[in-house]
Amino acid sequence: MGREVDVVVVGGGITGVATLRALARSGVRTILLEQFELGHTRGSSHGTSRIFRLSYTDPEYTRMALEALGCWNEIEEEQGVPLIVRSGSIDLGDGAAETERSLAASSIAYEIVEPETAGRRWPLTVGPAERLVFQPEGGYLLADRALQTFLSGARAAGGEVRERDRVIAVHVRQDGVVVTTAAGEEVSAGAVVVAAGAWARGLLAPLEIDLPVIPTRETVAYFAHPAADELPAVIEYPSATRPLATDQVYYALPAPGLGLKAGIHHAGPPADPEQIGAQDERVVEATAAWIAQRFPEVDPTPVGADTCMYTNTADESFVVEAHGRVVVASACSGHGFKFAPLLGARIAELARSAAA
Repeated sequence: MGREVDVVVVGGGITGVATLRALARSGVRTILLEQFELGHTRGSSHGTSRIFRLSYTDPEYTRMALEALGCWNEIEEEQGVPLIVRSGSIDLGDGAAETERSLAASSIAYEIVEPETAGRRWPLTVGPAERLVFQPEGGYLLADRALQTFLSGARAAGGEVRERDRVIAVHVRQDGVVVTTAAGEEVSAGAVVVAAGAWARGLLAPLEIDLPVIPTRETVAYFAHPAADELPAVIEYPSATRPLATDQVYYALPAPGLGLKAGIHHAGPPADPEQIGAQDERVVEATAAWIAQRFPEVDPTPVGADTCMYTNTADESFVVEAHGRVVVASACSGHGFKFAPLLGARIAELARSAAA
């Protein structure tokens, strides 16, 4: 005989576990099904760090990030553990003026740092004509700790988690849904949350729900730096005055235990999530060249590299919506991690309504 719960969550990445926590804490009987082990390296939520920033070129995301910051602060206070290292965030390039306007529109404190001053404050090379926007509340999330914090909170509230339990089908009935696993078990519920990242589109297609995303496999590289954990996160937008190897956004942030983590946003090719892919050496080389230009104290020889999946919409927006008893939860395009507690609460609310 199958299980019966109120809501099933499919996918154990950061969005799924944040949703599980929010559901369980609101008294909803819920179970999360993850096809691999928690914290696996096949998806989008593994690793020790993610950028946290308020400085978006889009004012709506700045407002959302500010709201998410409040959620992270509450969790840190409640659990008594730091989840954000507030080393600050730096924006450079042609997008810096837009992030400045976005921060000002939300009355968020920031600082314009002159190039000669920047070189004294941080081990960073900044050209004489460049504009640098520093936002002190940014920095980086301790990603693996955040994932575990959500999980422990969900379990403490009665949420159940099953690892290595792959969902192969979702069937919608008039009075609920039935989720079928590869082991042949059926779980009945009032609603299902599909937070399966790059695998979500395949699960949703038989339900005639089109998730307009393209999965890509992205590459990050790691560089040795003795004081990496204290560095601000750096985001460099393309600029006509400082050409880069590729016309894309470059970024760097501390990765505790690994050094300085860096990559190129949206540099990866479309990819099948069922296939295990290797890092792109061309991206590693271009990233290393950028590191050599920007961080004079860092050895530009990579000490390691890794991959992760992006699940991309055309405009980098998120897809969080209900289709009857099916809630689609896709915090897409490589910038959703920072919004996890905020989106988890919103997705849980949709799921409760869908299950009613």
